[in-house]
Amino acid sequence: MTVHAPISHANRTALPRALLGRRPIRKSEYQFSFEMGQLVTLLCTNEPAVIVARFQMLDCIDEYMIELVEVDCDPLRVLDFQIA
Repeated sequence: MTVHAPISHANRTALPRALLGRRPIRKSEYQFSFEMGQLVTLLCTNEPAVIVARFQMLDCIDEYMIELVEVDCDPLRVLDFQIA
């Protein structure tokens, strides 16, 4: 019978990746100003639009993709201060 000494600290660099425990992923608590599907107004033309996508890159200004209501055109990429 083999008696093993208790391990007080594991050397993570010596373990295979499959045996390493996953660290919990921190979820960002960042809140966008506008939600997906929200009806907004484009400030420069006062036209109604719908938010179809949103982006936020490394603490920069929020960017949104909007589609104008009742207008047949490609989605527009706008910044958060361009819509209300």
